[in-house]
Amino acid sequence: MKTIKTLIAALVITTGFAFTSCDDNDSEMNGTGTASFEATDAAVDAENISGVYLSVDELQIIANGSVENSIMFEEPETFDLMAYQNGQTKFLGQTELDAGAYDEVRLILTSGSEAWVEFTDNTTQQIDVPSGSSSGYKIFGDFEVMANGISEVVLDVDLRKALVQQGNGDFNLRPTARLISKAESGSIQGTVDMSDMQDADKVVVYAYLEGTYNESEMDEPAEGESRFEGSINSAVASSTGNFTLAFMPEGEYELVVAKYQEDAITNDMQFESATTVEVEINGEVMSVFSVEARAITNLLIDIF
Repeated sequence: MKTIKTLIAALVITTGFAFTSCDDNDSEMNGTGTASFEATDAAVDAENISGVYLSVDELQIIANGSVENSIMFEEPETFDLMAYQNGQTKFLGQTELDAGAYDEVRLILTSGSEAWVEFTDNTTQQIDVPSGSSSGYKIFGDFEVMANGISEVVLDVDLRKALVQQGNGDFNLRPTARLISKAESGSIQGTVDMSDMQDADKVVVYAYLEGTYNESEMDEPAEGESRFEGSINSAVASSTGNFTLAFMPEGEYELVVAKYQEDAITNDMQFESATTVEVEINGEVMSVFSVEARAITNLLIDIF
């Protein structure tokens, strides 16, 4: 059953959330700077998946379709994306780049092994990544490198949307990942009152850009897509209700809280209901709120 409830939240914004970034006073675009790259993730919906692994030979940095530089690994860099959630990241390396704008990163996967899913019974299954070992897994987003500066870039894969299972049982890794500049992002940290969520096996918080959420997002997704497809980010609330939406670009957001129950046969999480969030600021109820760069927005969400 799809139900929409209203939540009231207390909003606190903590500023001074500092990231190492480009020198804001240096607008010089002639010369070179340094870019570092990290990977992060959000949880998959299936409870029987214990790990999602990538084996990477090279990280390429792209501007306007051309490879400008790359990070080569002496040995394949193999890591579990699911180990890096709630603001945790996997450091992939750093390199020097010409000052300027960049719009894509490609992970060139190891031919043969590439990517795979590990299940809780210790079995594994390959993931189809089209052209993964040739043109690579493509991640899009804009970031800038300033002369004599350091740009920290996060590759947010968000497996909840990227990893999908087809009707024939095969897994695909969709090119839905995004590039985020740390210097231009903030975080939302909060707590959902779990006293009214006791019948849920999982509670997920979704973030939408203002005006983009529609109740149709709750519908059964088309094959190859995910429910809440239009969300910018998502986070699984802990057993105590704590959640972190990390690396959120500056902007105005709406929140949706969803309840799931585990299917005893398939171990899949079955969607139960969705809940919209309203925010109370100085006595005024609002349905959207701002995320600022280098800041943490703290929410305490109580269900009425």
